[in-house]
Amino acid sequence: MPIRILHVVTSLASGGAERQLVDVVCNTSKSEFEHVVCHLRPKDFFAEQIRRAGHRVIGLGLTSKYPWLAAARRLAPLIREERPDCLHTWLFDADLSTRFAHRRVAPKLPLITSLQAPNYDPETVRGMNWSPMKINGLRWLDKVSARWSNPNFVACSHFVRQSTMDRLGVAASRIRVIYNSVDPNTLRCAPDEPRALRRSFDIPEDAFVYITVGRLDPQKGQAYLLRAFAQLAATRPNAYLVIVGEGPLAPGLQQSATELGVADRLRLFGRRSDVGACLEMADAYVFPSLFEGFGIALVEAMFKRLPCAASRVGPIPEIIEDGADGLLFTSGAVEELRDAMCVLHDDAERRRTLGEHGFRSSWGRFRSELTIPQWEGLYRELARREAHAQGDAVERVA
Repeated sequence: MPIRILHVVTSLASGGAERQLVDVVCNTSKSEFEHVVCHLRPKDFFAEQIRRAGHRVIGLGLTSKYPWLAAARRLAPLIREERPDCLHTWLFDADLSTRFAHRRVAPKLPLITSLQAPNYDPETVRGMNWSPMKINGLRWLDKVSARWSNPNFVACSHFVRQSTMDRLGVAASRIRVIYNSVDPNTLRCAPDEPRALRRSFDIPEDAFVYITVGRLDPQKGQAYLLRAFAQLAATRPNAYLVIVGEGPLAPGLQQSATELGVADRLRLFGRRSDVGACLEMADAYVFPSLFEGFGIALVEAMFKRLPCAASRVGPIPEIIEDGADGLLFTSGAVEELRDAMCVLHDDAERRRTLGEHGFRSSWGRFRSELTIPQWEGLYRELARREAHAQGDAVERVA
């Protein structure tokens, strides 16, 4: 019988944590593992991809701001019905909801919490504009519920591991690191797609294109990127900026581009399923985030040999060695960002070297085929532990 994993995720929107869940579900051995994915909120961008890989998706359709108790009531019978060998949760609402249900119906069932962001670091709190009272309340709930349920923590980077130890008081022995990863097959495109994309968005063939991929929200730093690009564009008339992603900042970015005089050289691509073609269309990648847990979009760009400039936040120095694999700048520092972008624009040999070194570094650490065996080993370990516990219980009854 395959090992059955019930994943619970806040939503299946097109974010980094959700993409990592999909990577795990779609690339673990189909003969050895069976996955069921339950998402609390209605967004289901990745649902069809999971179903195509042969796994079930269950949506609870919850819309309340704090869905934990309602979700726990729905999850409890689902856990009984599915009888998983392991529960695996992704993102805060799913973590909390599943811990409540777990405590109620299956307190001995192995539980994994994926740690995808430094949720309680000061940079995160400032970037999200959260109130101290709110963040302290959420941290208390996180901390107490983790004590109840005693999950196996898996951090997506060493930075997130350390943040969890510092902010939640979790012992180092309870947190292992499995880097987020990218399946190169998801980035494939036909040879003519990048050029066709340029034509469809009215980008000249000889333009120098900077690209960034991510949700359009304050965390991702696109507002700073746009200001840096406007300064650069004043002296480099062939420069264009492409932003891939959707979110509430889209109208504001377009308005800012008009005010800065670069609206004719900004292209908002929206959410795309052809990210590989978008990256191949570009000449350089910029990653201006104010805080991060990992940076899957950055790794995707490195897989395409794009020279990258990225903000020096959180785990990014784990991914990029400044000056060797890419260029790092202080997050939110417009002039530093502009200068890094100028280097990438003006020095073709530097672009080639950074792109090649970045590719080799990322390819050797962040491919799915390197990290998926670590997930498979963890699932096997927990399933064996559960089987032994059940066997011991049977012996005691006998």
